[in-house]
Amino acid sequence: MIAKVKGIIFDLDDTLFDCTGQLTQPARRRAAKILASAHPDLSIETGYQQQVLLSQTHGSSEAIRILGTQYNIPPNVVEQALNAYNPRTVEAITPFPDVLPTLAALVQRRYQLALVTSGKPDRQRKKVRLLGLCDYFSEADNTLILHDDQKSSDKTPSLMQAAKALSLPYAHILCVGDKLTDEIATAKNLGMATVRMRHGRQKIRKPQTPLEQPDIEIDRISQLLSLLP
Repeated sequence: MIAKVKGIIFDLDDTLFDCTGQLTQPARRRAAKILASAHPDLSIETGYQQQVLLSQTHGSSEAIRILGTQYNIPPNVVEQALNAYNPRTVEAITPFPDVLPTLAALVQRRYQLALVTSGKPDRQRKKVRLLGLCDYFSEADNTLILHDDQKSSDKTPSLMQAAKALSLPYAHILCVGDKLTDEIATAKNLGMATVRMRHGRQKIRKPQTPLEQPDIEIDRISQLLSLLP
């Protein structure tokens, strides 16, 4: 399938930059501090570690809600923790070192590129700008798709929208992402080729279904250049 690829759809968080290291870990500690302040038996470290564990199967925001339920924490405090985890402002972030040179090389080879990123649209839009990705992905031409996962967890319509913008059949598109349960399974279900970036909260997760089995796994985005003609 890789030989047919003419377009590439990228995920953003933990695919083009180290979201876990630069944003997620500090955010989880902020949320844990707020949750711990509302329950004497919940320490900040326990709240942090339980978020890490729960997020592997439930996602980061849902992990905070589950902790709130388990410890009977008032809804307003849980909401404060959610806002602390996912604030409107975005701290200084940088892409993986090989990302910008790889994108430039792919464009030079005439691959069409798109980006589908999940989260609060305003926050994801700021990330794209801070990471210096605006030269490659734009909302104006639908090569930047902001998937609001608070409205729907299903990424399928966003991937379909990106494929339409690239004007390519699914069989000629490669989807690159870190989450087996999200980008990989969704893209394979549409008939796209898939590459898993081994990073982020699902780094050690094993495929649970045939749809979660990626075609190829990589550790660095620059490895795409040796995989594609």
